[in-house]
Amino acid sequence: MTTTVGELMTTSILAARDDAGYKDLAAFMRRNHVSALPIVDEEHRVLGVVSTADLLLKLAEPDPEEGYTGEPLRRRLDRIKSTGTTARDLMTSPAITVTAEATPRDAAELMRRHGVRRLPVIDRDGRLVGLVGRSDLLHVYAVPDEHLGRAVREDIVRGRLGFTDVDVNVDRGVVTLSGGVARRSDIPRLVHAVRAAAGVVHVRCHLSYDVDDLALAGTGP
Repeated sequence: MTTTVGELMTTSILAARDDAGYKDLAAFMRRNHVSALPIVDEEHRVLGVVSTADLLLKLAEPDPEEGYTGEPLRRRLDRIKSTGTTARDLMTSPAITVTAEATPRDAAELMRRHGVRRLPVIDRDGRLVGLVGRSDLLHVYAVPDEHLGRAVREDIVRGRLGFTDVDVNVDRGVVTLSGGVARRSDIPRLVHAVRAAAGVVHVRCHLSYDVDDLALAGTGP
């Protein structure tokens, strides 16, 4: 049931070398309707990313040589970048990347944290193998309820965790757990494992337990 970024990524990759010129980059991105390009070396290792925002700094900064003492670092870096003429000068480096073995959750967290819409996907040697975007990650929710329920039941509930008296029902990605477990502390562990599964929208828990081991340990409410 495990889904990886490698299963969701786009393998038709558009990229540029670090010696590509400003006008070539602008024309290539406009022609292919993309807003960002990975920049790679001769071994296809990712060096950075050039975005349309990077290119537009040249339009937005009419006097790039004129800074002032004490200007914010971000402003100074943008001003310097606006003088660039090649991808090497213009790119944001190091690039925010993700490996093909990573989970969609890992990729989504990177996108959220860094405010990017897509990520270059690299292999273990840092070579570009694909691109993954926000819409690609949403494909994890396309799995039919029947398939998701079977995977949760067989792979997680019974297979990985060994709970044989827990029933699983799935409706539009929402998983309902019912039945019983031996210990109260089993419940959060089970719910956490199911919630982390690719394609699960939400988990509703209606589980009973035989022994309240949390209360016995003094950690219950």
